[in-house]
Amino acid sequence: MKKKLLLILLLLPIIGKSQAPFQSRPTALTINQKTFEFSLFSQSRYGFAKNTEVYSSVLEDWLLPNIGIKRLWYTKPAKKETGFFASRNIYFGSLHTFDYPKMFFDFPTIQKRGDISDTCITPSVITMKNEIRATIFLKNKTSCSEGDFLLTLRAGLKNSFKLNKNANMPPITKPLWYRESVVCLDTIVWFVGADLDIHITDRINLLVDADFYSVDWNVKDWSGENKIFAYGYLYERRILVQAGVKFLYGTINKDFDSNLLPMIDFSYFFKPKKRQTGLWGNMKI
Repeated sequence: MKKKLLLILLLLPIIGKSQAPFQSRPTALTINQKTFEFSLFSQSRYGFAKNTEVYSSVLEDWLLPNIGIKRLWYTKPAKKETGFFASRNIYFGSLHTFDYPKMFFDFPTIQKRGDISDTCITPSVITMKNEIRATIFLKNKTSCSEGDFLLTLRAGLKNSFKLNKNANMPPITKPLWYRESVVCLDTIVWFVGADLDIHITDRINLLVDADFYSVDWNVKDWSGENKIFAYGYLYERRILVQAGVKFLYGTINKDFDSNLLPMIDFSYFFKPKKRQTGLWGNMKI
């Protein structure tokens, strides 16, 4: 009985909402200006300016100093009056991320597991990921609905800039880090992907995606990722709860490997305080 009561109390804040808002992180859209999203296991973001956010995964990758910027550059209104694209806006954005992975390579636990020999000289590099995205609502917004079925397509490239030239570390032959390590060794990685965000109920959204990564232009090695997770907002949409699974697969030196990982995340939104105008002038409320 106590467990049922606790579950009801947790669901009360989201019951009665017209629709749960979309999670803008996998889209071309940005977080609202002056809003800070603090996440435990994924990117924490801040609305730096209108249509611009900065982000970092410090908690998730504390051994991997990183920072990025995302910008919604252009919204193209549809010109067709009939057909699929009638009255649908397409949103175009880009992301630019910078990592410094040497701390991760030099971490004693990584070397003791045999991923990297302690006799190797790890590379000192700055890796750069540049990505473009296009997002469209497959179901239009109306006066009664926020829209539905948010589709995002993306493509990008990751390479590195060397700070030292005497590194001799081989690639890390683990599914999660193989393509990230070859980027540091004069190899590029390019990728394409798609995300679909769906309103399952008035309270819960579902996000599914698929990504393909290629090591080098001629697909020397490749990897794929598929994710599916549900999420919902609590307490006046200030808390975001997400849970799901990620399936990774691909080749490492032409040998196939795969892995299944659980995903869970919690985010809290620090929103700007509203100001009340009128008889009492400007007041924070």
